[in-house]
Amino acid sequence: MRHSLILHAVTAAGLFLASSLISDASAETAGHALAVSVDDFKYRDTSNEPTDQTAVHEKRLRAFMTALRDDVTADHRFELVPSSCASNCPTDGPTLRDRLRAASQDGAQILIIGGFHKMSTLVQFAQTVAIDTKSQRIVFRKYFQFRGDNDEAWQRAERFVSEEVRDRLLESRSQQ
Repeated sequence: MRHSLILHAVTAAGLFLASSLISDASAETAGHALAVSVDDFKYRDTSNEPTDQTAVHEKRLRAFMTALRDDVTADHRFELVPSSCASNCPTDGPTLRDRLRAASQDGAQILIIGGFHKMSTLVQFAQTVAIDTKSQRIVFRKYFQFRGDNDEAWQRAERFVSEEVRDRLLESRSQQ
């Protein structure tokens, strides 16, 4: 049940949706790299497949997170701020507000959180949420659906999610 919160998370923190602009602190650094921290995403499997794929999913999720962070690092428009949160980072409520304050103190302007939900043998959903750490407002929230549960499907999903996240962050930043 706790993992299902990630798919509906963050609203409890009283945050605003995609029309929100990045905070004044971000505006002051326009033209400079945007400092982004990426917490490990959660994973939930409700497919009821007969084979326990927990270890495989953990491995693929770790590879996804590594690739996502590598993409942010490789893009000169962003500066990756290492996450100071362990693998079980909060995704809602008062603990998320504490997490946002910590990310801000670490130098991150944006915190990205997310999760995956495997609905069936073939269908998985992913959600990413980018939150301004100072104002604690949602910069954007995006749901993705992808097919397949093999290394190739996960790699395609990561490339697409990574590009979309970076584009949306830059789009939000340019609307300031």
